[in-house]
Amino acid sequence: MKQLLTIIAVLAIPTATWAQVRMPRPVLPPIRPVAPVSPVPVTPVWAEPVLADLVELNSGAMQDAMERARIAMDESRLHLESLHFDMPFEGVYGMQSAVFAGSSAYESGLGLMSRREYERAIARFDQVIGQKGARADAALYHKAYALYRLGRSSDATTTLAMLKKEHPSSAYLKDASVLESAVRQSAGQPINPDQADDDELKLLALNALQHTDPERALPLLEGVLNGANSLQLKQRAIFVLAQSSQPRAREILMGLARGGGNPDLQRYAIRYVATGGKRGATSAELRQIYDSTQDQDVKKAVIQAWGRSGDMAALMNVVAVPSGNLELRRSAVNQIDQTSATNDLWSVYQKETNRDLKMSILARLGSLGAADRLSEVIRSESDAEIRRRAIRSLGSMRSDKSGAMLADLYARDTDTENKKAIVSALASQNNGEALVAIARKESDMTLKREIVSRLSNMTRNKAAMDYMLEIIK
Repeated sequence: MKQLLTIIAVLAIPTATWAQVRMPRPVLPPIRPVAPVSPVPVTPVWAEPVLADLVELNSGAMQDAMERARIAMDESRLHLESLHFDMPFEGVYGMQSAVFAGSSAYESGLGLMSRREYERAIARFDQVIGQKGARADAALYHKAYALYRLGRSSDATTTLAMLKKEHPSSAYLKDASVLESAVRQSAGQPINPDQADDDELKLLALNALQHTDPERALPLLEGVLNGANSLQLKQRAIFVLAQSSQPRAREILMGLARGGGNPDLQRYAIRYVATGGKRGATSAELRQIYDSTQDQDVKKAVIQAWGRSGDMAALMNVVAVPSGNLELRRSAVNQIDQTSATNDLWSVYQKETNRDLKMSILARLGSLGAADRLSEVIRSESDAEIRRRAIRSLGSMRSDKSGAMLADLYARDTDTENKKAIVSALASQNNGEALVAIARKESDMTLKREIVSRLSNMTRNKAAMDYMLEIIK
């Protein structure tokens, strides 16, 4: 069925699209006649409510809608892959790992679930459960779902019972009850070998209905979110909701963003309510979500939402709290990407006592082009490691912005390690001119060898190669 849909989708692409490519028409071999394919007599159970709403559409409109849905899904997948969201799971169960990049056993388990490698996913979740950490309840739920998809009903029920017993206040209990009901209903029934494709077919149908009759799509989407479905399907339902202009769609999204679903869905919903324009969440609503949870990953999702919406004031409110969680403060620093926040960051740096956070602020000041501030740190900071962090940040800028400053600092500094750091920074800029000028004046042979070694690797820099020839002569 999946292959058939793909073939139909390709054939349905307008010829004008192909005309733009202007490639020579290939000579194809003659197609051998094949026997007609008999229709499948049984409609999957999940498809019945969706098909009931689609049956009134004429075939032309349906084909149109399915094609638009397929294209929209492909475009959205490419768009999401181009973003760098710091979400704590691999690829929203089927998307790529641009979201919540990480390598923990939990994240690895979710990534394996997206590829339907359930046995391997269970092994990863067992590691998380054994560690008894913050995500143990989530791992138990996803392990139970993997067992359910493998047809191991008894093991799934036992795992769900463990979740309820060991985590009586878990945010996954509601989903666990729904899954338990589905497990009991499916107990003793053989696994459908075509079930792996059900999610993709259902996603296409839901997208098509969203294009043709969005009001009737909403209850179906709610049913997906409240049912015993894969995380991939639920997250795709959130994506479809985010495209809707219906007030009810926003209510559903905001409910999930406020914690109406499990934390995995909450983090995903926050991404969309933060970028929904007039239909999205306000900064105050995001702040309410931030203050109402103790889940660090959910707080990070809100921080990233502020970053994507350009709310520098909200980010600085997190950064500027001395008693705040260090990891969250650092996450907020990393989201600041507007030069207008440079002075606020500098004010926090001057008062900050935590060394790690000071390092993070210096790295961010470097990305914002605050060369003067970094130069001040290098001249006045007593901590040698912090000074070298500032030097590296200067080196991350273009040579025309900080090259002369680095060369001047080299001439003034007396610390050998600082001088080596400056040489490294200039080399990272491919600033052969500055390094050659320094090498000509350097009398310390250890430092001079370091400089020449760096210059010897700049094979495409004329100043560097001219100096190599000069040394040989």
